[in-house]
Amino acid sequence: MSGRDDRNMRSDMSGVDAALRDQFDWYPVAKKEFKDAIRSRGFLVLSVLFTVFFMLPPASVVFGFFDFGPQGQDIGMQFLISSVYLNMVTLLVPVVALFVGYAAITKERTSGSLKLLLSLPFSRRDVLVGKVVGRCVVAGVTLGFALALTALFFVASELTFKGDLFGLFVLYTMAFTVVFVAIVVSISGAFSTSFRSAIASFFVYFYFTFGWNSLANGIGDLLADYLGVTGSLRWNVVLLVKLVNPNQAYKTLTNSMLAEGSNAMRSSRFGMFSQNSTQMQEICTGVLNGNATVQRGLFGNTTVCGESARSIPFYVSDPAVFVYMVAWIGVAAALAYYTFNIVDL
Repeated sequence: MSGRDDRNMRSDMSGVDAALRDQFDWYPVAKKEFKDAIRSRGFLVLSVLFTVFFMLPPASVVFGFFDFGPQGQDIGMQFLISSVYLNMVTLLVPVVALFVGYAAITKERTSGSLKLLLSLPFSRRDVLVGKVVGRCVVAGVTLGFALALTALFFVASELTFKGDLFGLFVLYTMAFTVVFVAIVVSISGAFSTSFRSAIASFFVYFYFTFGWNSLANGIGDLLADYLGVTGSLRWNVVLLVKLVNPNQAYKTLTNSMLAEGSNAMRSSRFGMFSQNSTQMQEICTGVLNGNATVQRGLFGNTTVCGESARSIPFYVSDPAVFVYMVAWIGVAAALAYYTFNIVDL
């Protein structure tokens, strides 16, 4: 690259930087947050953590530690995503998000630097939005680098690399990561100390991961036992509550992607319920617009939700579920801003 080209590129970047600064009041806060983060030792640890965990499965194939054989090469990538990455992302990413964001605002609040920041021409909303955006970019850059190297290992391995499928996996994983970072940073804005922020963030993570399905099933029981709401309406409500959980949304979007085909969305939603023949038939026919059939197996009868002439309702489709997941960014920020805006710093 010539000196003139380098100067032109710097000029263009300066122009973009100035335009963003003029357009968004929170941009300077986000920029400073990103610069501070990439210079920290924690950023290096985060980058190494993401890279090692994501590269390890395809790297084990490349270096011969795991062999799928000729017949398994075509579905090897799907197998690794469903059996390794799906659980790894839903367990690891929220923990990393907690590490990245739990002290984003509380640390400056306890040190007194937050008052100095607010004495500049920044509102509390600018600070909160800037912190959220800055930390989300930090997590997104590290995850993007890890996923790019992971893709290279997949290409170098004996497994069939499916670019469209991996692209959706990257989209869903990046969105899930940004959602949890935004939630944790927003929680940081709602509490006075980093310790309280960390406890609240861990509770949210634990509840999303292990407690949310109990809430959904409890709402279903409440509708049936006390309000007389039964049948398909009851299970519609239960399914929607399940899908609002960002963990469950990520899992069902990924399962839908892995299943492929015209019945992929229906089968991934159907798999969110335990086996009960009467209940499963109601869910398949009354909620998912499918054809319920009972199959006999070695371990008893299993209800399967097959295709039908009717399409799956839009409010439980992949685009709708993706919206439910990313909507948590706005919900968390709005609740945190309400709290952050009324407290005395």
